[in-house]
Amino acid sequence: MLQNMIKTDENKAKFVAEFEARRKIVVMKHRAAQISIVLILGLILGVSFYTSGFFITNYGTDPMSRIGDLLNKMIPDLEPQNLLKGRSQSGSIASWFYDMPTWLSLLSQTVQIALVATIFGSVLGFFASLLASKNLSPLPWLHWSSRRVLEIIRTLPDLIVALILVAAFGVGPLPGVIAIALGTTASLGKLFSEANETIDWRPVEAVKAVGGGWWTQIRFGVIPQVLPNYASYALMRLEINVGAAAALGVVGAGGIGIELSRAITYTEFDTYLALLILIVGLIFIIDIASEAVRHHLIGLKLAR
Repeated sequence: MLQNMIKTDENKAKFVAEFEARRKIVVMKHRAAQISIVLILGLILGVSFYTSGFFITNYGTDPMSRIGDLLNKMIPDLEPQNLLKGRSQSGSIASWFYDMPTWLSLLSQTVQIALVATIFGSVLGFFASLLASKNLSPLPWLHWSSRRVLEIIRTLPDLIVALILVAAFGVGPLPGVIAIALGTTASLGKLFSEANETIDWRPVEAVKAVGGGWWTQIRFGVIPQVLPNYASYALMRLEINVGAAAALGVVGAGGIGIELSRAITYTEFDTYLALLILIVGLIFIIDIASEAVRHHLIGLKLAR
């Protein structure tokens, strides 16, 4: 009996030793893999910095100083005693934002471009997502081809598409709307389809059990589950599209980007900062409004 107990203890000790040896090997392999990944990413980052010329001092100074110089140029020459005076008084806020009515009009146009593009993109993205969702697509080949089409559209930069459309339709908001709507359709189509693939299938089966067709199953079994996600993605895309609409104005696609391009062309860096402040403030407002809409859709009441 005693010999059996001693033998059992020896077996246990041997098993523990083997387990610890194997565990150390696994841990070492895991750590080696992590170190390799860090080294590879570091190498890629270093090559990227070198290729981009970020740390090259051919401009006479280091990159941080160049950024500091640019920021210094963008800061307006405001004078405390003249801050609240009229536009004709140098050093005042009004003289900094010297063309506010025109800027607000162009900013309104930028919002309209982004809003129309987001609406069209969201609607088209919704229908595309039904075909691109593996669990909802009527036919397997439709799922595969829809995914590939969305991928192709996503690879097209909005700026390049806008340039082509400006050449086709002329300068104005229409090229911007079409370019942003295409990008929005591709992005939201992917995000919506991923939301569709996470649904609880039981409500869909219940609708199907009472004789509901494919569209009826989508309408009553899928949409109520994914609507908050749809709204969140669409509102987030609206914020992105406001910035995109401002950028596309630089190539003649309408909106505040026209003034941004003019400010840079004539090296009016303080004007450029003023325009950026207006754009950022607008995005803040849109973000607050979109948060309220999303909370309303999911029934979330903020604590007071």
